[in-house]
Amino acid sequence: MEFKNLIRVYIYFSMIFVAISCDKVLEEKVYSEMSNEEALNSKSGLSSILNSGYNQIQLREYWYYFFSAMSSGETYNQGGSISAQLTPLFDFTWTSNLDWFQSAWTKSYGAIRDANIVLDNVDNDNFDIAFKKEITAEAKFIRGRAYSLLYDWFGPVPLYLTSSTDSLDISRPTIEKIHVQIENDLIEASIDLPVDAQSYGRATKGAALGLLCKFYLNTKQWTKSADIAEQIINMNKYDLLPNYGNLFSVTNEGNIEMIWVNACTPQGNTNQINAVTFPNDFPLPNPNNAVFAARAYLFDQFVNSFNDNDSRKSLIVTEYTNTSGKHVQLLGNNQSLPLKYDWDPNASGPSAGNDIPVIRYADILISRAEALNEINGPTQESIDLINKVRNRAGVSGLNVADFDKESFRNEIFKEREWEFYYEMKSRED
Repeated sequence: MEFKNLIRVYIYFSMIFVAISCDKVLEEKVYSEMSNEEALNSKSGLSSILNSGYNQIQLREYWYYFFSAMSSGETYNQGGSISAQLTPLFDFTWTSNLDWFQSAWTKSYGAIRDANIVLDNVDNDNFDIAFKKEITAEAKFIRGRAYSLLYDWFGPVPLYLTSSTDSLDISRPTIEKIHVQIENDLIEASIDLPVDAQSYGRATKGAALGLLCKFYLNTKQWTKSADIAEQIINMNKYDLLPNYGNLFSVTNEGNIEMIWVNACTPQGNTNQINAVTFPNDFPLPNPNNAVFAARAYLFDQFVNSFNDNDSRKSLIVTEYTNTSGKHVQLLGNNQSLPLKYDWDPNASGPSAGNDIPVIRYADILISRAEALNEINGPTQESIDLINKVRNRAGVSGLNVADFDKESFRNEIFKEREWEFYYEMKSRED
């Protein structure tokens, strides 16, 4: 009898043996999982649910970046299978069937679900007061962040403020109501969050205030935005890093300018932005790096808008010699490549560990300058705030006498483009 036939006979009789030897369904006692009751009544269980919420609001996937970059005209795409998803973003021809929209909606509400479970179960005699305050603040931070993302992408969305499933059919709220909810969550979170993170990537007072500052700015609540920015400045915890290029280095994570980041690692929670940006003939620095077929380019008009001395421009690749030894000219062909996130030497193929900034100190300075300008027009303080960022980049400062309210607003918008390109901010700006 052939070997493969012997195998078939073995499997056949094994199945008969199992069928006749078991008179009921196998019931296995599981030792590695908590019951629902154990999870909700222990610190470790509730903390695990909180960690799930954190994971949902960390926008590490490259397509979150393209939500901003493609729909704002910051970049355009060529090549790769993802062009079917990217072209509608760039052309404004998307529909509700776009997979990424569904993922963004699901993950955000997943975070809200997790936060609500924590908040509904934190009032427990098993927990000490310090733990209750800390985990409540973090849960409100997560919920406030999730709703601010949903509001930015979809407008007013249904507000679920409990983990109860009694009423899931909720209508859209008014704009005012969702504004109040986001504001209250972030304010209440900021009160009890620590100044220094309990562990890397967790929420802090500065992170909550930073999100609140940007929320106020993007909803044109100028005075509130200016006041929150000043509060962050007066914390004296953050500062501009002297070298702009070092901001995004994988070896310099957690630097003094980063208020909150999407924390990435080469395995699991990865940053793949470079992999969907650079062409496959680009000379990668080490064998750990890899790229996809997709490519994302910057337009010449943007690259040429920088001052010649601007150090921020130095992170843009305008030409290169490819792997075949051929010179490739990018600038002049609308094909410049942003290398804002340096190549991670410990990458796992296309997956790198570079953190992606969410709120950094330069954004707080520029936000206060913008809010002050909308309140009073250009002042020496607002000019000085912008000049701090410009001086770090090596470009000359601005003079208050050269601007009125509208022209300074336009200058601030340009400064935002130069400072924050490839950081998921161009669409909201």
